[in-house]
Amino acid sequence: MKPIFRKRVFTLGQFLNMLFQAIVRLPILVAALIKPKTSRQLREQVMLACTSVNDCRYCAWAHTHLALKNGVDIEAMNALLASSDNPLGGEQEGIAILFAQHFAEFKGRPSGDAVARLQSVYSKAQVKEIYAYLYAIYFANLSGNTFDALLARLRGQKVENSYIFTEVISSALSWPILVFIMWQSKNDRRIGLGSL
Repeated sequence: MKPIFRKRVFTLGQFLNMLFQAIVRLPILVAALIKPKTSRQLREQVMLACTSVNDCRYCAWAHTHLALKNGVDIEAMNALLASSDNPLGGEQEGIAILFAQHFAEFKGRPSGDAVARLQSVYSKAQVKEIYAYLYAIYFANLSGNTFDALLARLRGQKVENSYIFTEVISSALSWPILVFIMWQSKNDRRIGLGSL
């Protein structure tokens, strides 16, 4: 018996909302890639923290590589994400990382307390940049998972909490990037998508 596919995927409403949110924040994201208000390490840490909740194999592979390239200590990052006692909770970087996890856990609707905590240690421009990263990676995470749901369905696997219409719409937009990442990961001897 084949396992049931249970990762977080888009509903049609979520897909449209997250696509809109990502597009609205695209100018901030482009500016952040050119002249960031936060560090490149923090960008990758935020991306990986959100991905750790949504469990997208494509984003995990791509952003682990980018994190290593930008000097992120992956072991320390994994320890933070796995810890319930919050070792970096008082530090500026830790607050952003934990906010990213919270953002993903609450499907892009963080609590007022979490937002206030982020705003207490980052400037308004930095907060906008962190949000731009989060909407982009959340959209990418669920796009990857929704694409995988469609692939699972095509292999005859049962897919939980997903509809083929949404899978096709989301996959039509994301498949070129995801297939490229798949191809890249197969050529990477260090870590492939299957081991994530």
